[in-house]
Amino acid sequence: MFGLGGGFASASRGFQDSFRCHSVSLLAAEQQRDANRLEYSDKIILPPSCLEKLVQLEIQYPMMFQIVNPRAAEKKLHCGVLEFIAQEGMVYLPYWMMENMRLNEGDILHIRSVSLNLGSYVKLQPQLTEFIKISNPKAVLEQSLRNFSALTQGQTFRILYNKKKYDIGVVEVRRHGGPFPPGQPQVVCIIETDVELDFEAPADYVEPQRPAASALPSPCSSSPLTKSPVVQPMGEPILDGDSSEEDEGKPSFTGSGFRLDGKAIKPPKQSLPAGQALGGDGAVAVRLGVRIGPNGEVVSAPVEADRRALGEGQASAGRGAMAGMTVLNASAGAAASSSEQDDYWAKLSGGNKLR
Repeated sequence: MFGLGGGFASASRGFQDSFRCHSVSLLAAEQQRDANRLEYSDKIILPPSCLEKLVQLEIQYPMMFQIVNPRAAEKKLHCGVLEFIAQEGMVYLPYWMMENMRLNEGDILHIRSVSLNLGSYVKLQPQLTEFIKISNPKAVLEQSLRNFSALTQGQTFRILYNKKKYDIGVVEVRRHGGPFPPGQPQVVCIIETDVELDFEAPADYVEPQRPAASALPSPCSSSPLTKSPVVQPMGEPILDGDSSEEDEGKPSFTGSGFRLDGKAIKPPKQSLPAGQALGGDGAVAVRLGVRIGPNGEVVSAPVEADRRALGEGQASAGRGAMAGMTVLNASAGAAASSSEQDDYWAKLSGGNKLR
């Protein structure tokens, strides 16, 4: 049997003792300390006499302990120690540990020192779906696990984030060096070791139900083309009314315009009617042309005028043609004098004759 508060120690059996357990919130209230720092971890507070016995036994650091509820021996947890300031015969531990072990205030608790293997892998399961809605739940867990010393498979620990409490279950643990021996508790130490962290779906997570295959709409019925008016019959066109007939009856613009600068509007230029010549009444369309010989002399100037030739010596200037140009036909070109040709080219070239 364990001695209550008396304790005993031996080199072969390690440290073992029994205490009355209380929540760390009682100690925080007595000493006016931050209860959150004590509550959201797995470290217990022992009496000063335990430190003396542990030193005599040369227990290696970090000091790890196994706590057992004598009324339910299957309820076991592993933890570390925070301080040695508790009253003799008493131990303070976080309330979530008391819940895991089904302990009440003042119940008897057995404690013994143990040596744990370093962990290599841990799979955790949030108990509420709200935890995975945090922006970065993995980083929150990694930060919170710094306050813990050991993890036992099957336990449920508690963390605090953004003033909310979250319960996290330990689904699986693995140690360095291979699997656990048969009969050994599956627990690992997570101090000063690299641990791979994995998640499992929250305990209250319910996968959304998928609709039955018969309830799913067919691809053809869900296509937007089935709702298009182009696919639906449009019926025969109605040709009773023609919009063009309505436009013909509308009067054209009858108003007047004005310029923004205030000046009078110039009348539009009227184009010549078809059949008129370069100028004059009853004139005909005329095509003028000249031919220049190898010596620079005018050989002939054919003229076509709507199947009629202009008379010899007749000038287009008298009919409103270009001033200073004499129009010659084939017969007129032969009878023209060289002086007239010289005068024409002299006027055209500014007084210099072509030779």
